[in-house]
Amino acid sequence: MLHLPRTVTTPLALTVTTGTGEAELSGELRYDPSDPFAVSLAIGVDCGEPVVWTFARDLLSAGVSAPAGEGDITIEPDVSHGFGTEERTLRVTLATDCLATMLVSTDRVVEFLVETFALVPTGAELDRVDWDAEIAALLG
Repeated sequence: MLHLPRTVTTPLALTVTTGTGEAELSGELRYDPSDPFAVSLAIGVDCGEPVVWTFARDLLSAGVSAPAGEGDITIEPDVSHGFGTEERTLRVTLATDCLATMLVSTDRVVEFLVETFALVPTGAELDRVDWDAEIAALLG
């Protein structure tokens, strides 16, 4: 059996914009080393059942410095707030039946990513996969 380190959870304050307006919601970034390639973004964690989006950790990492992603999720540095003393933000856009755009703190995302890469470095993800469990799940 593989020994997997703890999960990483980072709380976030999200500014969410949809076609119907803007709202401030609580959120979390989550990383579980047993699914080493993925991260999850939970939206509305204080509202009962949060909405959870799971996507590639590499997508989140790439989006910190340049636009990344196609289709359902895109991540890019937010340049609309300008530079200077303002907090750096990332724009996360989720496309479903409607389009939702969130602004999140770049610093919080980078801190989260540093922790995840400390637990499972790039290139070591396959070492963390429990192949017996994966094969058992495929075989039913």
